Amino acid sequence: MLSRPKLPEIDNVRALAIIAVLLIHGTSNATLLPIGTASQALFLILNKTSLFTVPLFIWISGLVLFYTYFDRWEPGMAIAFWTKRVRKILIPYVGWSLFYYLFNQFMFHGKIHVDPVYFIKLLVSGNASYHLYYMIIIVQFYLLFPLLMTAAKRFPRFRQSLIPLGIILQISGYSFHHWVHPLHEYTSLFISYSALFACGAYVGIHYSAAVSWSNRYRGWLWSIMLIAGASYASMLLLHQYSLISLENTWYELALLVYCLAIPLCVLQWARRLVSKGSSLSRLMSALGAASFGIYLLHPALLTLWDRLAPEQGTILLYDLHTISSVAIGLFGSWLLVRLYTNKKNLRR
Repeated sequence: MLSRPKLPEIDNVRALAIIAVLLIHGTSNATLLPIGTASQALFLILNKTSLFTVPLFIWISGLVLFYTYFDRWEPGMAIAFWTKRVRKILIPYVGWSLFYYLFNQFMFHGKIHVDPVYFIKLLVSGNASYHLYYMIIIVQFYLLFPLLMTAAKRFPRFRQSLIPLGIILQISGYSFHHWVHPLHEYTSLFISYSALFACGAYVGIHYSAAVSWSNRYRGWLWSIMLIAGASYASMLLLHQYSLISLENTWYELALLVYCLAIPLCVLQWARRLVSKGSSLSRLMSALGAASFGIYLLHPALLTLWDRLAPEQGTILLYDLHTISSVAIGLFGSWLLVRLYTNKKNLRR
């Protein structure tokens, strides 16, 4: 069976997601500025409203996998699928985990000590660097994908129930973790993102219908996304000023609604951008295509910038340092990815 046409808008969605990654990591220290300053409030809002990024990348993975494989999937394809993912994801993950294990020791302690057992523990947990836990989540979904795809192909009722099943699983996982017994490395378990993967999977199977539906309810989707995002940020601000005290579930609920609504809103924006064929669309597409490399590289550049940058004696200088961190992390990583890609292409 012929493959379905490529979706150029997905690279634009990836571009927005990787920008949000840099906003989170570039502003993380600035959120610790003295409470009450305008800078701290602004960077806190930017940081927390960018938390959609990992859920959005998980959603993209679900969409792309089910969009790509649904029409041509056979159970016998599982081994080939896993082999491809080991080459594209698992091997780079091990290599970059080793890099950050050594790099962080040198940057923060000035010396390197290799403990194979400790490194293996970091590898299994995704804790060799603060951003690598995402790879652990993705690997879990890749392991589950053949089973989920086979079930979706074989059982129409399961296929049509993907979204509610994903939401129920995520809520159940959170409820058990929060109220019954804490789960080790909960935020690195697939159940903490099952709703997003399931929603992406459903959209991938029914792409044209999902796009039409989202366009028909555009106003509602954007309203829900904006209200949920504003509510989440507002609750965090009010909490830090000791004006409210809410149980954690309210924050998680607002964030979940925000993260469930934002993918379709971003997809609408990305499709309009592609249809215009503007220079911005080409720029975002190139950024999205490089997003995996940027994701892997940017923590090293942020660490180098923090170590090499001069002392910031005033709030204004700290603000400039924070803005520079985001820019250097994003564009510096992008430049290195482009140089690597160009060099690789020249060898062919």
